[in-house]
Amino acid sequence: MPRMFARSESLVLALILIVSAAPEGRAQAAPPSATAMSPSRNALDDPFEPETLGAGPYQEMSTLLEVTVFRIDIFTLTVRLGRESGARLRSIAEGANYGEELADSVAAVVLSADEAWARQRFQRDVGFDRLVEGMRENAGQAAEAGFISREYAEEFSDSLPEWFGFLAEAGAAEGDEIVFRIRGDTLRTLYRTKDGRILLDRTVAGAQERRASIPSFFAPGTRFRRGLVESLLASRPND
Repeated sequence: MPRMFARSESLVLALILIVSAAPEGRAQAAPPSATAMSPSRNALDDPFEPETLGAGPYQEMSTLLEVTVFRIDIFTLTVRLGRESGARLRSIAEGANYGEELADSVAAVVLSADEAWARQRFQRDVGFDRLVEGMRENAGQAAEAGFISREYAEEFSDSLPEWFGFLAEAGAAEGDEIVFRIRGDTLRTLYRTKDGRILLDRTVAGAQERRASIPSFFAPGTRFRRGLVESLLASRPND
């Protein structure tokens, strides 16, 4: 979700999953091989609150990941898409009920989206080992779904200790957040601590990098797919 940077920049995929490894965790209705480049900075489009992407019906979805047994909230995930993708989601979601066929259709829209944004905000501390284990599990799920190649998933998994080395001692802390921003095949990933420090800000280009990020949240078998799609349906305006 590189032998350092190449082929592993999919921090994304990582994030996707952080607690994938947590026992009996699920989401409720609440990635690597590219060349690193300088982050694009658009003063009119704050990466933490993008003004160019909508937050209304059919453009925003949100879900909460929790450890079911203990009812412990892990993090909230919010996804926003552009107007064109929102219009496509409206056409397939109006009047529909949740089902795997609908979820597949939503995933297809996200996979082809030229504009997308997602934020994971941690609701509790998550240890480094659990984080890495969850990332590796989710990479396998994304590859199984055909979102990324198996080779890419393996290289990503091998590079995780290097990629997330800055979390090795303390892990992810409550209030920290990871942000993903897609523009075409360009993916920007940021890690911001609860006190505002930016520990990661990297931009890469590549179809696999993009598909391994936000779209991976919608892959079959992930803990986010159903919650995100159900939130889409719940956001529909009343007729």
